[in-house]
Amino acid sequence: MASDEPAALAAAPRSKDFYGALGRAIKVTRTEQGIERKELARLSGLSYPYLSEIEKGKKRASTEALLPIARALGLRQSELLERAEGLLERDLSGPGRYGTARRLPAPDQRTLARVYRLQRTRTESASVAGVQELASRAGRLGADDFNRVLDLVRRLAR
Repeated sequence: MASDEPAALAAAPRSKDFYGALGRAIKVTRTEQGIERKELARLSGLSYPYLSEIEKGKKRASTEALLPIARALGLRQSELLERAEGLLERDLSGPGRYGTARRLPAPDQRTLARVYRLQRTRTESASVAGVQELASRAGRLGADDFNRVLDLVRRLAR
């Protein structure tokens, strides 16, 4: 019987530790990109409480939830799972120096450049979507209404 889950998710370990690491991977990636949890919930189409529970490792993210989360973070689903596996491996390898938990390094210039590029891409995508929406609505207007809208735009542009 075939599964609807992507191969990467099906191959991922299903332990409680993995889902905790997945939540941390989402939170770390979101934080690195300067995205608030509320914004990620909006971008992914998930409820804020559900996303919060996933990030805290209290709930297991469904396959249907992981895909929009990864897309909202500018990642493929497999990349998000790889980040979780990396965090899990670090946790399983034991505590860091002096018995403390290992910390992720501060973002370097390359990471910051990627964040700015992602933000610019999202802004451009929103602009294109806005123009497409306007074109779609303009196509539904009658000739008189269209001319009135054009006159209004001309007056506003002055």
